[in-house]
Amino acid sequence: MDTWVLQMGFPVVTIDTTTGLVTQKHFLLDSDSTITRPSEFSYTWIVPMSYSKNASLGNYWLQTSTATVNEFQIHTNEWLLANINVTGYYRVNYDDGNWNKLIAQLEADHTNIPVINRAQIIDDAFNLARAKVVNTRRALDTTRYLWKDAEYMPWQAALSSLNFFKQMFDRSEVYGPMGKYMKQQVRPLFEYFKNMTGNFTTRPESLTDQYSEINVVSTACSYGIPECVEFASNLFNKWMATNNNSIHPNLRSAVYCTAVAHGGEAEWNFLWEKFVESDIAQESDKRRAALACSRETWILNRLLEYSLNTSKIRRQDAVSTINSVCSNVIGQSLGWDFVRAKWKTIVNELGGSTFSFRNILHQVTLRFSTDFDLQQLEQFKFDNQESGFGTAAQSLEQAIEKTKANIRWVNENKEMVLNWFKDAIKSENI
Repeated sequence: MDTWVLQMGFPVVTIDTTTGLVTQKHFLLDSDSTITRPSEFSYTWIVPMSYSKNASLGNYWLQTSTATVNEFQIHTNEWLLANINVTGYYRVNYDDGNWNKLIAQLEADHTNIPVINRAQIIDDAFNLARAKVVNTRRALDTTRYLWKDAEYMPWQAALSSLNFFKQMFDRSEVYGPMGKYMKQQVRPLFEYFKNMTGNFTTRPESLTDQYSEINVVSTACSYGIPECVEFASNLFNKWMATNNNSIHPNLRSAVYCTAVAHGGEAEWNFLWEKFVESDIAQESDKRRAALACSRETWILNRLLEYSLNTSKIRRQDAVSTINSVCSNVIGQSLGWDFVRAKWKTIVNELGGSTFSFRNILHQVTLRFSTDFDLQQLEQFKFDNQESGFGTAAQSLEQAIEKTKANIRWVNENKEMVLNWFKDAIKSENI
């Protein structure tokens, strides 16, 4: 265990199935970063490798930086999958031919690959793409089969990874094709869970199916599938009409947000009243977060003003309220303007909380990916030099570096990602 305990990080293991050559390397998400801390093991790990060749299982211990393993060579009609059930702490990369075969197997019959390994393939591909080990197209290809996979883990892996794409592109022309693609992928699953639960009147039996249902409903509604929006709006309107909240707790976050986003002032005011009178912390948090889903800029600005008014919103909830507004693409620029205009007030009111500062600067700059965004951030730093940033100083520098990394990534990937989503759309009736 010394190689795992006495050096930081973990490896990416690359397997060439044409030659059997296996290599390991320290995995760094930022390929431009360098490690200055030396390791007596030279960042080589003793890696327990379980693998499957078309369902035939085997094991191998990788103890050097490179090795040739004949068992890892495959024939034309075979594919290799490493780290079965993800029992090892490492990422896996393959040669192009094996990547193609694994993706083809997912599209032909995904059940031949274990559920957790389907999630692993997606998660590894996207992280390897971020690290520039594989291209971004390869990562996106791993999501093509998802329209027929109702399992929680692969979808969660995909949604977590695609959330970065949403942050980078939901203010650009890429988002139109991306939205159509996401509708295309999630609609069959929305219908699947709708039928399973009798139009969402009951809950799935297994816990993972319940988690999957939450993801599917949230995704379908957030991308504007009409059936999902109608379903959520009807449930919310019933609550407004009867004052009896019959919405299942599992679906409340999605339903509240959708109803507020597609509703108007009446829906927002109703939920605000219910937020004020709520005495259950978890339910109160769901309602407060959903208030930030509005598409009305004046309503979002009002909520931002409320966030620093302790008679409206508790001081400890101020930052999460601002963050919720910033997570809304319409509210992001409003939140940024608010933070800049109110920075001295925020410092005075929340200056004792390192966590709050770290959170607020992280969230408000999440979508920053243009030269203009970077210019504004650096101007913000200059304008507030006298008042200072206190415990937020490091977070500000991290935000600047992250914005620079986002700019590089978008410049390198935008055109390719736009074309990939256009090509992946099967029908214009999405």
